[in-house]
Amino acid sequence: MPKGAVPERYQDILESKALGHLATIGPDGRPQVNPVWFLSDGQHVFLSVKPETVKYRNLRANSGVAMSATDLARPDRYVEVRGEVVAFELYETLVWVNQLARKYTGADFTGGTDGEPRYKVTIRIDAWTGQG
Repeated sequence: MPKGAVPERYQDILESKALGHLATIGPDGRPQVNPVWFLSDGQHVFLSVKPETVKYRNLRANSGVAMSATDLARPDRYVEVRGEVVAFELYETLVWVNQLARKYTGADFTGGTDGEPRYKVTIRIDAWTGQG
């Protein structure tokens, strides 16, 4: 598995509206996979997590993750990243989740209100693989 940033030839997948499939490890050692909205700069993945979720608890307990995304036009083409959570940044407004919503819906987020805590999670990409 190549190390470091995701190469340019897979950036279009990371920039598309493809959902990420985020794998975390639960307290029993078993993987849990959730679809997530995300942004990426090729070196990091950024997502939003509410603190009452299992996903949040898993990320706090074990910072190692993997995430894949598939090309929406060519399902045989994908990119997978593996890395580690390096930051949790608390937002009590919708400023951060609105950025994600604009990527996926073209509009601000309508599923929450200011005052609901959410964390911007930053994942450092340590390795990647891709096909197609």
